[in-house]
Amino acid sequence: MRTLSSAAALLIAGAVLLSSGRAWAVACGVTGQAQAATSITYDPFAASGLTQITVPLTLTRYASGGAKTQSVNFVLTTPVGSPRYDVVYNGTSVVYTDGATGGHPINGSIAAGEIYYRFGGASAPDQSTPFNLVVTVPANVNLSAGDPIKFDIQYVCLGTGGMTDVVTPAKLTGAIQINVNVLSALQASYVGPALDFGEVGLKSDVQVATDPGTKTGYIRVASSGPYSVEMRSQNGYRLTYPGGNPALAAQAMKYRASFLGQSRDAANTAAVTQVCSRAGLDGTAPNQGIRIPLSVTLQEGGIGRLPAPNYQDALTVTLTPLFAPQNGAVCGAP
Repeated sequence: MRTLSSAAALLIAGAVLLSSGRAWAVACGVTGQAQAATSITYDPFAASGLTQITVPLTLTRYASGGAKTQSVNFVLTTPVGSPRYDVVYNGTSVVYTDGATGGHPINGSIAAGEIYYRFGGASAPDQSTPFNLVVTVPANVNLSAGDPIKFDIQYVCLGTGGMTDVVTPAKLTGAIQINVNVLSALQASYVGPALDFGEVGLKSDVQVATDPGTKTGYIRVASSGPYSVEMRSQNGYRLTYPGGNPALAAQAMKYRASFLGQSRDAANTAAVTQVCSRAGLDGTAPNQGIRIPLSVTLQEGGIGRLPAPNYQDALTVTLTPLFAPQNGAVCGAP
């Protein structure tokens, strides 16, 4: 995992407008900094998310000589389809979906549902007293290990001493950033039908070559960061019965396995290895992630082999979460 400092940053940049004549008029705005009291760690596979994490925010107003920001109103916004984050100020949520802010913000408003701060005249302090944002992150959010949580803002503000007001809400993308230590975690399982060739005791090698009976299943992976994959065969890509000797032709049937774009068989038993990029947690079911195809193809029939109820092999697939960030291949699809 990659550990990040637990901080949030807010920036409301002032726009610069050219007025009539030769003078420049500077629009109001603020910058801000917030620091969580304790480190914030998020496990994307935990049954519960992060609830009521308090982040104190301090604002500093934009100033140019005697021209300064007098007051600011703003709300937080997230794109449509974003996780249901919640940010509460004074007991009321101040985060909205883009295009649905309910009329917020409004200059000078002290109504619930937005954040208001009045700095005062030019002689007043340029930095606000800290005020607390209470942040909630739901469980199973598709966050990347090493990446922060970001919020956009919409703001309006009033100026003093000749500074221009901002009366139509302006949007700043990624203005609030909460650095969270997202664990590089992974879940995996096999999904799909059993890799079973069925009854092959009466099939010759020639018949198998004509109709190899290829079977396909999937390794399902959900991960918040990159991961490594390794696949090995217990019997060197030979099927044998319990107690049988896979090195003896009369007690084994060869097959081929294809995984992650690589093929292995009795002539090449080296482990399949690959570093993969994050699988994510997207999907219709919780933590669905992606599916990586695994197919097996029979190469020899049962005629000439010692009769036994079941010939089998064990393929072991090992997946290991890696420290983020790391480059890796795209290893599957939803």
